[in-house]
Amino acid sequence: MKKVKRLSGVIGSVLFSGMALANCDTHPENCIEVSQWEISVALGAGVATNPLKDSDHSPLIVLPYVRYYSDRFFLDNTAIGYTFFDHRAFDVSWIAELNSEQAFFSRSRPGTLLRSNTLSPDISERINLPQTDINSGDNGAGADGGDNVNPPNEVSVQVPLTDVEQNPEQPQQPSLTFDDLAKRKWAIDSGILAHWYISEQQKLTVKLLHDVRGIYNGFHGSVGYSYKLPFGDPKYAQLQFKVGVDYKDAKLGSYYYGITERDTELTHFRYQVESTFNPYIGIAYNHKLSDSWQFKFTAKHQWLGSSIANSPIVDEDYTTSVFIGGLYAF
Repeated sequence: MKKVKRLSGVIGSVLFSGMALANCDTHPENCIEVSQWEISVALGAGVATNPLKDSDHSPLIVLPYVRYYSDRFFLDNTAIGYTFFDHRAFDVSWIAELNSEQAFFSRSRPGTLLRSNTLSPDISERINLPQTDINSGDNGAGADGGDNVNPPNEVSVQVPLTDVEQNPEQPQQPSLTFDDLAKRKWAIDSGILAHWYISEQQKLTVKLLHDVRGIYNGFHGSVGYSYKLPFGDPKYAQLQFKVGVDYKDAKLGSYYYGITERDTELTHFRYQVESTFNPYIGIAYNHKLSDSWQFKFTAKHQWLGSSIANSPIVDEDYTTSVFIGGLYAF
């Protein structure tokens, strides 16, 4: 008899998330064979938005996906993990995965191949940051102290204006381009992932991860709830709803979205990010077409916390991803 294991949705990908069930014996359609590689690819049309200024959104056209599960060890795209407690109602695992924030700052698109839920769009070379007025130092009086001079004898003397006074030179406002910014590096996060299988339709996911490479030296976490509605007997389709919130501490937010001395010597550009809560909602529909093909529709919308949204390099206070197409399993 082949050993099977329920899918716990390690990454929580909006495109390829596992749909956990409390019992693989009664619902084998959402379980995976132990010690078997699963390789699939999504083909379709979609987009993932980038909240950074002057950035390009990422098209979702061809998205590969790889996973492997043993009794305890698992690989899920760019995450690896080890399940050290596995119960019928809940499980707890250690995981390590790539942090998703750097994908917004990448000029290339490696995230398209590495991750299905966060892609790596290009960003334009120039960032339109707010400018600060530079005072002339003369309280607006001008170099000549005024156009008219009145001597004590009250004889009005007209002082001709020089070319410089007629066309005062405007101070050049400093600018900050993307090339001026320090490179945002890929971080690897590690920590705890836990699932509570409330029922066959409901699941609660909790994750708490810390930067182990010393890139931003902070942590982040998330709490998510999913509810799914299966259709058919045997099951041939499923509709899933998701709600949750991601927490990012101040160190993570400032490293990716803040402006510090590492980026520029101009102090008026400096910006520090505080810790933020970023809520999200999502919906996914899967419809089995054959043993190898599934129709998929997914959409996810996340609101950015105000401290991130107010950053000089952020243009939108949300991110959205939508995909429709087919998933082929090899």
